Amino acid sequence: MTTSLATVEDLRTWATAPAVPDAVLSGCLDDAESSLLADLGLDDTTEILADPRAMPVARGETLRRGQRFLARRNSPEGIAGTGDFGGLAISFRDPDSVAALDRLRQLLMIPYGIA
Repeated sequence: MTTSLATVEDLRTWATAPAVPDAVLSGCLDDAESSLLADLGLDDTTEILADPRAMPVARGETLRRGQRFLARRNSPEGIAGTGDFGGLAISFRDPDSVAALDRLRQLLMIPYGIA
């Protein structure tokens, strides 16, 4: 990948995780960025970084995903926690993520069906 969309300090602040080691946050960011690029059908961040309108949207979505990876890093099979009726799985298909992906596709002119 080229330049990252967010830094370890960005995620530390976003996730309110002052005691989490840099290596853990870095891994969560790498996973978040990789999943975002895969969802958009992009090989690297070059196209996103070249568009000043897309960068804040991509950065926010990367931090959102990074926080989710951080929250579930020690959970089996992606389970974030348990409620009265069992586990609650985390999905990147929540309304915020869907809206961010739609906006990025519009800004970067990525047709639907590519990714």
